[in-house]
Amino acid sequence: MESTTDTLAEDADIDAPAVSLRGWSLSGKQGDVFTDIDLEVPTGAVAVVRGPAGSGKTSFLLSLAGRMKVSAGEGRLGDLDIRKQARKVRGQVAVGHIGGLTDLEDDFTVAQHVAERQIMLQPWYKPWASKSTLREVIGLFRDAFTTATELIDDLPPGTFSKQDAQRADFLIDDNGEVFVSELSELQKFFLEFGLASLSRPPVVVIDNIDYLRESADRARAWAGILIYQQLRRSRDPEDLLTVIVSCEDSSELDIATRSLGSRAEPSIVDLELPPHPPAHRGSKH
Repeated sequence: MESTTDTLAEDADIDAPAVSLRGWSLSGKQGDVFTDIDLEVPTGAVAVVRGPAGSGKTSFLLSLAGRMKVSAGEGRLGDLDIRKQARKVRGQVAVGHIGGLTDLEDDFTVAQHVAERQIMLQPWYKPWASKSTLREVIGLFRDAFTTATELIDDLPPGTFSKQDAQRADFLIDDNGEVFVSELSELQKFFLEFGLASLSRPPVVVIDNIDYLRESADRARAWAGILIYQQLRRSRDPEDLLTVIVSCEDSSELDIATRSLGSRAEPSIVDLELPPHPPAHRGSKH
């Protein structure tokens, strides 16, 4: 199974791929989860893994992130061998959203989630996050969304609006004291993405963006990913972000790329996973 690459950025300035797979396969007790995948994702690109429910998308992302062992194949994350150096790979791939793994706590505030993640990134002898640190981190999030708002404001009428950007801005107060239970699904998406990006990882994986039920929200989510990628590219061209997203339908990505135009020109890599054949009658489950 091979991927197709639609390079929207003619001036893609990256030589080494972020992810390279050959014959990547995973089998379980009930058969193949995915088989013989060849994939090359340029650094700084957006890779879209499409497939129906049950096609193995989540397992595939977890295998790329060094969190699930495959059965066969070769895989590299930059200079790392994914199969042999899984621990180091886990330090390079942040998980933006995987249901059951990155779920936010409704009873936590935004600041509490930021503090928890910040403490995880600090040395063991510093198990706390000061209010000034939290304000600084939340300020960085706010700057990113403020810049996104400015970009959106410059778009032609009829595309994304300032109101769209405001809907994505979950930072209702400077200290992040709003509870997760008060956030919209889109705001939760951006909080998860922001937390995953806090360590400035080379790669972020996001599973099942279709969990955002409204197509407009999915378009805004794709736009947010592209805008953040572009912001990071403009601020530090040597520290690009590669994002790998799974979904059943990626049509909203087309809406986002068309709407943002030259504001975000990612390389798009498309990988389609086929549905699994029906389980063999009499097989054990």
